[in-house]
Amino acid sequence: MVWLISLLLALSAISYSHAEVRLPPNIIEPRTVAEKYFPSDSNFVIPCKAESKPESPTYKWLKGTTPVVPNQYVKFDATTGNLSFTGFTLREEGDYMCVATTVFTSPGGVRINAASFSPIVSVYQIRVERFTDTTSISKSADEYSYVKLECANQGKLVGDKIYMNWYTSATGSSQVLYDNGRLFMDQKGTLHFTYVKKSDQTTNFAYLCGITSTDEKLARLGAENSLQVREVASPTPIQPLLQYSNSGLVANLYSKATLECVFSGYDPQAPHIPKIKWAMDDGREISSNGRYTISNDGRTLAITSVTEQDEKNYYCSAENSAGTVPAQQVFLNVTSAPIFVDGPRDQTVSEGKDVVFSCDARSASNEQPPSAPNWYINGEATGPHTDRNKYVIENKKLTVKGVNKARDILCVQCSVTNSRGITWGDGCLNVLLPITITQQPVLEQSIDHGDIIDLTITATTDESQTLAYKWLHFQNKSTTVGQEPRFLIIDPVTHATFINTSSLSEKEYETVGGIYRRVISNTIDTINVDVHVTLKDKPEPEVVVAESAGIDMWIIGLIIGILFLIIVIIIIIFVICRKQQEGDYNVDKKETRAGLDPEKELKDKGFSEYSRPAYEDYDYPDKKPRVDLEYDDGPIGDDESLGEYGDEEDTHFNEDGSFIGIYQKKDPQQKPPLTNESTI
Repeated sequence: MVWLISLLLALSAISYSHAEVRLPPNIIEPRTVAEKYFPSDSNFVIPCKAESKPESPTYKWLKGTTPVVPNQYVKFDATTGNLSFTGFTLREEGDYMCVATTVFTSPGGVRINAASFSPIVSVYQIRVERFTDTTSISKSADEYSYVKLECANQGKLVGDKIYMNWYTSATGSSQVLYDNGRLFMDQKGTLHFTYVKKSDQTTNFAYLCGITSTDEKLARLGAENSLQVREVASPTPIQPLLQYSNSGLVANLYSKATLECVFSGYDPQAPHIPKIKWAMDDGREISSNGRYTISNDGRTLAITSVTEQDEKNYYCSAENSAGTVPAQQVFLNVTSAPIFVDGPRDQTVSEGKDVVFSCDARSASNEQPPSAPNWYINGEATGPHTDRNKYVIENKKLTVKGVNKARDILCVQCSVTNSRGITWGDGCLNVLLPITITQQPVLEQSIDHGDIIDLTITATTDESQTLAYKWLHFQNKSTTVGQEPRFLIIDPVTHATFINTSSLSEKEYETVGGIYRRVISNTIDTINVDVHVTLKDKPEPEVVVAESAGIDMWIIGLIIGILFLIIVIIIIIFVICRKQQEGDYNVDKKETRAGLDPEKELKDKGFSEYSRPAYEDYDYPDKKPRVDLEYDDGPIGDDESLGEYGDEEDTHFNEDGSFIGIYQKKDPQQKPPLTNESTI
């Protein structure tokens, strides 16, 4: 029998051919939106890389939504994807997107393009433009009062390594000393004097705002500012007063935001400047920790990677020996380009299904919602030319109907816009051949003891997928690989499966029947095939079978025994009760049936005498006499024998205590005389 199983397993080994593996382009660089800054006249490369099958992708670039046309300043390599800049200037500044395209050939020879978009890479030229006006500015103030010098008339500043400072030299060689926080420069470049001293007066120098770019290695200087300070001989404490805050600061989502509060005031006691505190809108004081950083002088509160929940009011307050300033409100506005709630994403499905791409976006809290999405298929904008039977655009969704591997390898894009910018989404569709059953047995089978039946079930799927096989149920009970019953023979390579009952005992054979479920799956789909196996002829019951039913027979016997015992108890109780009833009333009943009146007799005579009644009709002893009975008053003599009424040895009372019928004469033909005066 073993050789037969081996032969069947060998015959079940089948090789299949699958369609080619197809993967639309997947851009792996750049992966996120980025901003890049480059000096003027610089040369640099922005890479773009994507993966696809069976062919490698080709590349092109867009500036905004316009294709880049290669020239002497900017060009791209269609094979490597690199975007190259030569002599970069403002003319090349802008937003760039890489487009990777893979060409597929359908079975009919039709060429299909699948194109994917990269995230936007914004390219800027680093620059610090000259001040538009450098006319000298003069100011005067009393000593210990507040003064500010503005860094006015700045030119455009672009770059990520640009710094501002104040100088006391036209050459920019001498920086202003900030005197332990008495002087402070805000983010706009304004120089604040919490209070001025006589030494701040410009005699042989001027204050100049300077803007420096480390990448370009240059500094731009603004107008000369002169300051005259009037000396105060006897200073007194001056209460703090809010002179500046950047309330309403706009910060991009996930960027760093720095709130500022500048108070004037003078305190004769060190450190002479007001003490500043920060608090939340619920009154909780803020201290420096991993997320919040307060500067040593207290003027700035920096928040790392702001979220929408950080958009709210913050409060700064100040105090010195002259008094306290109530909390001052500073509002932070967190904003962003559209944020995807449910944007396009890559999807892999089997043939025949409908696939839905979403483009649901929102703006940051408390801002106007974004525009309706613009849809693209493989980089081309949808419009009247789009097949509306195949592609259904409704609200914020694009549905591809009844996808097919031969023609529906594609990528979908959408863009949404708000006041802060544009956001692009990209998702590609990969269609796979479904799981297809190539071999399966009859789903309803019966088996005889000693037979072999074939349960082999095999399938094919897309070449990019690997099928997993397992049997889940034996007699409707779950099992795991390696715990199959011994009558189930499985080839792990070919997946051929047989039930062999030839070596099973009758008890083992009884367990063969049931539902056998074959589960076949890949990474995206699962199918189940159920085979129901029944036993043709069950073997004659034997000891082992009786043992399996022993519990049932024992229970049945116990029930019958209990019922029988109950019946016996009922009968016994009934008989006892009956006997008790007859013991009390049996004589009385018999005498009554003989025509006597025991109650009357007891009432009239008691138990002193006894006379035999004479019956008018002897033949009917159970009828009452037609006339009253009279009794002879003479006692029965000792010489008179009762033998004539029966054998002497039989003269006894009945078992119930009566004597009726006992003392009758032996001769059944002789009747007693019918006279009222007859005596015994």
